[in-house]
Amino acid sequence: MRIAVSGTANTGKTTFIKDFLGKWKNYTTPEKTYRDVIAEGNLPHSDKTNIATQRAILDHQVLTQSQYKKTDNVIFDRCPFDNLVYSMWALNQGEGDINEKFIDECIPLVRESMKSLDVIFFIPITKAAPINIEEDGVRQSNEQYIKEVDLLFKEFQRRYNHQSLEPFFPQDDSPAIIEIFGSRQERLYMAGLYIDNDGDAIEGDMESIIGKDAMEELFKSQKEELFKKDNIIFS
Repeated sequence: MRIAVSGTANTGKTTFIKDFLGKWKNYTTPEKTYRDVIAEGNLPHSDKTNIATQRAILDHQVLTQSQYKKTDNVIFDRCPFDNLVYSMWALNQGEGDINEKFIDECIPLVRESMKSLDVIFFIPITKAAPINIEEDGVRQSNEQYIKEVDLLFKEFQRRYNHQSLEPFFPQDDSPAIIEIFGSRQERLYMAGLYIDNDGDAIEGDMESIIGKDAMEELFKSQKEELFKKDNIIFS
């Protein structure tokens, strides 16, 4: 199964992948990530990103995903979905060189790339797991920026949950987007609701697996508001 881990900066994606690989040892992750693309090209990124950076990352992600088959067990640190969210954020700022023409060029590439993923685990900012700012030369430390990107991810997720797939996701072959949150142990537990001990997908959804009441209590006790529409612009 081909899995990607998505979300804004400093939410524990890399830590989750490390924990995931410790539990599901038959999975691998590509050695080269988007961070290497940024470092190798000395590219501006995050709230300073531009067309050159976003396109270089997108090309790397699309090419990397294409090298794996449906029968492979692989987990990716981010995917083209993330790239589009960050490009949309830059477009919404009205600064830099990212424009609607560039977004229009990226959307079909991102949509097609979704066919080479089976699951996207989305890690949002929540009260149970707030952002933990870490600086390493690539990670972003601007808290306002991190939260704005998180809101964009949540808006995309809302659209997906309401079957508003166009134009970002393929109608007939879109990966499941599954939200995981909480502590490291809780995130692994949530992933385990969908993946069995052999690393294969478990049929059914969270509600059918743990029960509607338990699911509602889990979300009520640990999550903040899922999304806000204010100041988010989609053309």
